[in-house]
Amino acid sequence: MPDKALPRADTTRFDPVPVWRAAFLKRIFLALILALVAAMAIGISWHATSQHQSIDRTRWLSRPFAGVTSIHVQSPVGSYMLNAVASGWEAHVPGTSWNFVARVLPERVADYLGRLEGLTLQRSVGGFDQGGLGAYGLDDPVFKVIIAFGDKDKNPLTIRLSANDSGNVRGWNSDNPGLVYEFDAGAIEQLGLPAAWFFDTRVFNFDQETVAKVQLVQPFGSSWLVEKRKEGYFFSLPGYLKDKPASDSALKLYLHSLALLKAGALALEPMDVDKRMPALTIRIWNGRSETPSTVDFYTVNDRPDIYVGHSSWLKIPFTLDPQSVGQLVRSAFDVQGRTVVKLDIGIVARFIVNHGGTEYVVERGETGWRIFGSNMDISGIDMSLWRFTDLQFEALPLNTLPESAVELMHCRLVDKSGEKLAALIFYADPKLPQGQCWLKNGGGMYYPVSSRLLKDLQGLFPVLATAGS
Repeated sequence: MPDKALPRADTTRFDPVPVWRAAFLKRIFLALILALVAAMAIGISWHATSQHQSIDRTRWLSRPFAGVTSIHVQSPVGSYMLNAVASGWEAHVPGTSWNFVARVLPERVADYLGRLEGLTLQRSVGGFDQGGLGAYGLDDPVFKVIIAFGDKDKNPLTIRLSANDSGNVRGWNSDNPGLVYEFDAGAIEQLGLPAAWFFDTRVFNFDQETVAKVQLVQPFGSSWLVEKRKEGYFFSLPGYLKDKPASDSALKLYLHSLALLKAGALALEPMDVDKRMPALTIRIWNGRSETPSTVDFYTVNDRPDIYVGHSSWLKIPFTLDPQSVGQLVRSAFDVQGRTVVKLDIGIVARFIVNHGGTEYVVERGETGWRIFGSNMDISGIDMSLWRFTDLQFEALPLNTLPESAVELMHCRLVDKSGEKLAALIFYADPKLPQGQCWLKNGGGMYYPVSSRLLKDLQGLFPVLATAGS
């Protein structure tokens, strides 16, 4: 009897995990491992980088100094506030008797912020969990500065510095409150500057190229006022010089010295000043402005060694010694246009000189100057003509010649048509200072001038001997 077929085993309950599912799980597991390894690598890299930055970083302030509106400094040399205003910067400084405000040089403010930002960092110390700022002497620092910014969303930046027993300086700032920094011993000295270091101590502030008027007033001396026109500066005061030309070169030199004038010292405490009348007042009008830049100098009771100045630009009274104030004084004569001869030497065609009874006539030719009626050339005439235009009177001219004066030489200058350009007479006078002589220009006044030109002409045109001499 044939064997019965054995029943087929039921394999549906013992099927292994399908191959595709196993592969999928392996991939997920591998991805998780890779993600974990990557995370660990990133963490290790970040940790190493942060550690490197905390030790080797060269900047200790992360915020740029843009839009700073005020700087409050507290240091061993004093406390003061620097404020940005429409005209620049000004300092508010507490004094013994009163608080005062002074103008500040903007470049000094920029320099100071650069010093703060550029402190040489030695290293940074990690967070101070034990003791806080007090553990580093920063709870009551030697130096403290608070910087405010114009952006309302920005909090003020606070900086603290304090020196430890070894001389090194510890620093802290509110932008990185968890770190303490170390600097060299000179950091506090570099930043602990007095308020006066920032001051703009210029007495005047004007543009030398656009000065319209200049006035000097002395109660017991020469006072004058000059105004600039197209042709140059002319006197408005005193009356006897009204509309007379002033010396452009002398005034430019004077204005340059005033532009450079600085206060000797700031008078931060009250002084017993005689304010009844300034000893000297100087006013300068710039452009079309109706308000002049002014400085008044006053004497100080029982202090002949100083003057106190009050300037419309420098808000704080200042002092100068008498010698410096004296150098600011210019008389009307000092700034007067003192040219004696106005002459266009290019149109001079003939030069006629009478010296001691001998007359010379020289004419301009194609090759130079030649004695009239001869072939004899004569050199030095052009230089002599230029010196005529350079002559200036050395003291006030006179209407009448002194009796001690002796006539020495006549000079006439004419053009090609024979028209007289100038008629000049030189006189010697033993009563004049050495090196001076009198010069009369036409029918005008007698001017004391340098005798150098006369001596040059005497050399060019000597007195010739005659039979009867």
